[in-house]
Amino acid sequence: MDKCPNCGVDVKSSAKRCTKCGADLTKKTNSSSKLIIGVVVVIIIIAIAGAFASGVFNSNTQDKVPVKEDTHVETVEPAADNDSSSDSSANTEFWASAKAEKFHTPDCEWAQKISDSNKIIYHSRDDAIEDGKVPCSVCNP
Repeated sequence: MDKCPNCGVDVKSSAKRCTKCGADLTKKTNSSSKLIIGVVVVIIIIAIAGAFASGVFNSNTQDKVPVKEDTHVETVEPAADNDSSSDSSANTEFWASAKAEKFHTPDCEWAQKISDSNKIIYHSRDDAIEDGKVPCSVCNP
C-alpha cells in the first residue's frame, strides 16, 4: 500500500486517485529524490565557494606575486651579476663554437658539446662580445 501525497491516507498501489481527497496518484513525486538532489546541489555550491575563497581559481593573484618579486630581483641582481662577472671575467675562460653565435662558461652543458676542432676560447666576456658572440641563455656568462 502507498500513501496519498496530498492527504496521507493509505491507498492501493494500483489506485489512480485517492479515495479521500481525489488527488491524482498517477503523477507520483518522489520527495526523497528531490531532497537528495537539493542536498547535492548545496554541497556543490559550498565546494565551489570554498575553492574560490582559497584562491584555487584566482590566477590573477598568482600572476602578480612573481612579477612583483621579479621586478625587485631584477633591480638588485643585475648590478651584483655585472660586478661579479667583470671581476671574474679576467680569470675565466669563455668558450664558443666557430659555427654558432653563442658563447658559454666552460662548465655549461652546451659548452661541453663543442668539438675541439670548432672550439674558440675567449679570455674575457668583452672579447667574445666584440667578436660578435652573444651570451648563452642557459649559463648566462
